[in-house]
Amino acid sequence: MKGASARHRWLSPWLALGLVALATLQAGSQDLRPVRPSSPPSIWGVGRPLAMEVDGGRSQFQVKAPEPGSRTLVVVSALSGSAGPYPIRLTARGVTESRPPLLAPAEKRGKANLVAPSLPAVAAPVDTMPPHERKFYVLARDGDVASASNYLAITGQLRAVGERVQVYVDSLDGARVGEPVLRDLVATFDQQVFPVAAKTIGQARDVDGDGRFTILMSSWLTRLAGGRHTVDGFVRGADLDPGFAAPFSNRCDMMYLNASLQADPYLRTIVAHEYTHAVTYSAKTFTGPVGERLGADEEGWLDEALAHLCEDLHGFSRSNLDYRISAFLSNPERYRLVVEDYYTADLFRSHGNRGSTYLFLRWCADRYGPALLPALIRSPRHGIENLEAVTGARFADLYRQWSLALYFSGIEKAAPSDGYRTLDVRASVDGWQLAGPRTSRVVPDGGSETWSAAGTSSHYIVVDASPLGAIDVEITGPAEADLQVTAVPLPAALANLDLRAGIEARSGGELYLRAEIRERDGTPTTLSALAWEPLVPASSPHGLTFRRGKLETTALVAAFGTSALPGRGTLHSRPIRLEGVSKSSGPLIVKAIGTDRHGRRVAAWAEVALGGE
Repeated sequence: MKGASARHRWLSPWLALGLVALATLQAGSQDLRPVRPSSPPSIWGVGRPLAMEVDGGRSQFQVKAPEPGSRTLVVVSALSGSAGPYPIRLTARGVTESRPPLLAPAEKRGKANLVAPSLPAVAAPVDTMPPHERKFYVLARDGDVASASNYLAITGQLRAVGERVQVYVDSLDGARVGEPVLRDLVATFDQQVFPVAAKTIGQARDVDGDGRFTILMSSWLTRLAGGRHTVDGFVRGADLDPGFAAPFSNRCDMMYLNASLQADPYLRTIVAHEYTHAVTYSAKTFTGPVGERLGADEEGWLDEALAHLCEDLHGFSRSNLDYRISAFLSNPERYRLVVEDYYTADLFRSHGNRGSTYLFLRWCADRYGPALLPALIRSPRHGIENLEAVTGARFADLYRQWSLALYFSGIEKAAPSDGYRTLDVRASVDGWQLAGPRTSRVVPDGGSETWSAAGTSSHYIVVDASPLGAIDVEITGPAEADLQVTAVPLPAALANLDLRAGIEARSGGELYLRAEIRERDGTPTTLSALAWEPLVPASSPHGLTFRRGKLETTALVAAFGTSALPGRGTLHSRPIRLEGVSKSSGPLIVKAIGTDRHGRRVAAWAEVALGGE
C-alpha cells in the first residue's frame, strides 16, 4: 500500500498470495528429474501469506517466527463440492530449526469479462385495470412439488395498483394488511426497485402480458411446508414459466410476501431482494431469440448472493443480512458456500449459509466493481463456471483471497487494497456487532485442534509462538475434502485476547452472564463491546423476542469496572442480566471486542450452553 505507515505495512504483503519459488537443480547434478518447488529462507514475513502445498489431505510445514513472539494465522479450507462434514486435525509443536515450506501452485489469472449484454428496453406503463379478484396457488404443504395435493388455492383481492406493480391480498388477510403497507409497496416498487433494476440488471419477464409485476400478500407464508417454515417473501421460478399449468404455476411474474410485514426499510429490502430473483430467473432461463425457455436457473448459492447484493444496490437496510453475516462469522466451518439447491440440501432456512454467500460475492464485487453484478446475472453460465468466466480467476484462488480478506479487513483503519471496501466485518451492522471470523487458539506441544468442516468452508486457527523460535504445523483430513491451507505470521505486538463465559440461573428463571477477559501477550487493549446472540439463528429470527444483546460504552464500563484491559491483565464482569433470553435460546456465542494500543481491532469468542437443549 503506497505511503502506508510502518505499523500498517504488515498487512500489505498479503496481496502477494500465490508466490511460488522456482524449481532448482542441485549444482553439478545431471539428474534432470523435476524438483518440487521450495522457497528462499527469508520467505516468512509478518503479514505475508503463503499458500501451502497439500498432498492427499495432508499438509506439513515449519514457520520461522519473523519476530520474537510472533503468532501464526493458519486458514484451513475444505474446497470439496460435497456437503461433508470432513474431520480435520491440526497439530503444532515447537522446533529449533525450520526448512523452507513447499508451496501450492501459483495463482492463475485470465482476462475478466465484465461486459454484460444490452438490457431490454423499458415498455411504457399500461393504463388498464387488473381484475379485482384472482385465484392463486401456493405451495403450502410439505412434500413433492410435483404433487397437486400440496398446493392450496387462495383468492387474492386487488388492494393497490401502480404503474409497474399490482398488489393482491389473500381474502383471509384483508384486515392484516393496512393502507400504509400498500402505499409503501407501490411507491417502493414504482419509484425505486423497478427503475433501478431496469437500468442495472434488467426486468422480470412479463409472463402474463399485463404490463405489471404482481405481489401477493398472504399469512400462509407463516406456515409453509406444513407449518415447518416461516418466510417473509419468496419467488417461485415455476410461476414465471408458462410451460407449467395450474396449480404448479400461476403463469404470472410475481412474488409472495408475508401479510405480517409492516411499512419500513425491511419491507423495502425484501421487495428488492425478491424482485432480483425474478429478474435473474428471467435472464438465465428464457434465453431463446423470442424469449423461449432454453437455459436453467442459477445455482442457489449464487442466486441468493446476487439478490443480497442487490439489497446493497438499493440501500434500504441490511436487516435481511445482519444476523446472517454474524451467524456465519461466528462459526465459519459450519456453513457451506457453494450449495446448488438449498431445498434439496435441506438448508432452506440455514441463515449462516446465506451470510457466507453474501460475504463472498460482496468481496468479489468490491474487487471487480459494479459491472460484476449485471455480468453474472446476464451470463448464460451458472455457479462456479459463471463466476470464473466473468472474473477470469480460478474459484480456488478467489476463495483463498476472500478467506484472508475476511480476517484482515477491518483490523486496521487502512484496509488492504484487496479487502472489503463497502462493508466492515469488524464493526456494528444494524446493531449486530461483528468481530471478523471466529478463531481458535493452538499452543505448540499443547494438544491438537480438531473440527468438522462443511464443503467450501474455512476454519481459522492462531498458533502461538514457540520459545524455540519456530513451529512445525501438520494438518490432516480426508483427501476428498480437497484441503486448502494458508499460513500468515502475525505481528508480535498484536493483542491476544481470551474470553471465558458462564451462565447463572436465578430462582426467578432469569439468566445472567459472567465474563472473564484476559490479554495474554502484553499489549494493553481498550474494550469496546461485549455481545451475545444465538450461535445458530432460529428459522424465523425476526419473530423472536430475543435476537441479540450487547454492552457498549458506559454499560460496558459498569459491567467490568473499566474498559481498559492491561497487557497480561484480566477483567471480570459482574453478573449481566440476559434480557429476553431463556434456556431454549441457546447455545449462545459471546464476543468480546476491543482495540489494542496500536489501533488494531481484536476479538475473542466463547460458546456457552443455557441448559435447555
